[in-house]
Amino acid sequence: MTLDADHDRSETPMVSARARARRSGLGRGLLVIAGLLAIGGMVSAILAPWSELLAARRAIATRMTDDTTPHRLVAPGTAAFDLPAGRIFVAYLTDAEFDGTRYLASGEMIFDLAVTDAGGTAIEIEHEPTQRANLPSSRPGKSSAAVLVGAATIPKAGTYDVSMQLGEGEAGQAVGEILVLDQTEVATLEDAFTPVLGTMCGLGGAVFFGMFGGIAVWLERRAGI
Repeated sequence: MTLDADHDRSETPMVSARARARRSGLGRGLLVIAGLLAIGGMVSAILAPWSELLAARRAIATRMTDDTTPHRLVAPGTAAFDLPAGRIFVAYLTDAEFDGTRYLASGEMIFDLAVTDAGGTAIEIEHEPTQRANLPSSRPGKSSAAVLVGAATIPKAGTYDVSMQLGEGEAGQAVGEILVLDQTEVATLEDAFTPVLGTMCGLGGAVFFGMFGGIAVWLERRAGI
C-alpha cells in the first residue's frame, strides 16, 4: 500500500502555492472581462439608432444617383452649387463619365480645394488627401476609386463656389464630386457615433478576451493549476 501511494503521488504534477495563486484566476478573469464587454456591446447596439442610420444612408445614395441635381465638376475648375446647411465632402474620381466624356485620372493627384459663399467669404477646409474608397469600374479588369480632397461645414443654405485646382507644374483632369450631408443627416451620424463605436469595441473586445480566456482556462486545467 505504501509503494502504491508513493507511485500515485509521483505521477501527480507538483505545483507551488505561489504559482497556483498567480495563475489560477487568469482564464476566469479574462472570461469575466469578455462577458462585461459583451454586455456593454449589446447595450450599445440597443441604443444605436440603426433605423435612422439606414434612412440617412438611403437618402444619401438616392441623392448621389439623382441626375437632376448633380454635384460634379471637371477638375481643375470651378463651379457653383446650391448647397444646404450641413457638411460636404469633396473627392475626385479616377474613372468617371461627365457630359459625355470619360475622364481617367491617377489616384495620386493633389488638388487645392476652396469653397466660397455668394459674398466671396472663404469656408474653412479640412484637408484629408489620403482617404479613398474603391468604386466599381465599367472597364473590365480595371479599378476605380474616389479620392477624398477635403471637407467643409456649410453654415447656411445658399449658392457656393467650389474650386479644385492642381499645384504648380502638375497637369491632368478628373471628375470632382461633392457628397452633401444636410444638418439632419449630420446630427444622425453624430448621435450614432458613440453607440456604434461602443457596439464594435464591446463585441470585438468580447471575442478577443473570450478567445484568450478560453485558451488560458484550457492550459490551466491541462497543467493542473
